[in-house]
Amino acid sequence: MLLTRRNFNIVALSFWASTIVTTARSQGDGTVTVRIRVDETVRDVLQPIELSTLTVEPDKSEAAKELARRVPPGRAVPIILIIFGAIGVTELLKLIKELYRQTYYGGVLIDNRSQPPLVTSDPKIPANMVFVIDRDGKTSQFTSDQFSLEALKLALQLQ
Repeated sequence: MLLTRRNFNIVALSFWASTIVTTARSQGDGTVTVRIRVDETVRDVLQPIELSTLTVEPDKSEAAKELARRVPPGRAVPIILIIFGAIGVTELLKLIKELYRQTYYGGVLIDNRSQPPLVTSDPKIPANMVFVIDRDGKTSQFTSDQFSLEALKLALQLQ
């Protein structure tokens, strides 16, 4: 291939874009593949470049409909989304913090029995709590102030 100015610019731009994506993901102590059930407010939490690498689809399941019914009067009915893909662990932590901040949906459940793990709000769990079910079915619980990056890594069995 003849290296022309145009080819050089394309190669340089491609290298720059891949470096940005790699840097954004590597800052969070690695990535993990998960399914996350959230409402559309996550678009404010994640950067567009992070969302571009994930599959984001409306969730039409009964669990999503139940969550949407829990929104306080006066607020618009939310669109519940399923996000699937590899995400930086620190970015996942941001999403989980957004989930337990929305107390009307209940607490957060991280279910490692399915692969990839499912992260979702659960009205049966008290708000500001995170319950983790490991692959063997054992449940651990954390308050929102106890749930840190290290706790998330442990919950996802990354350590």
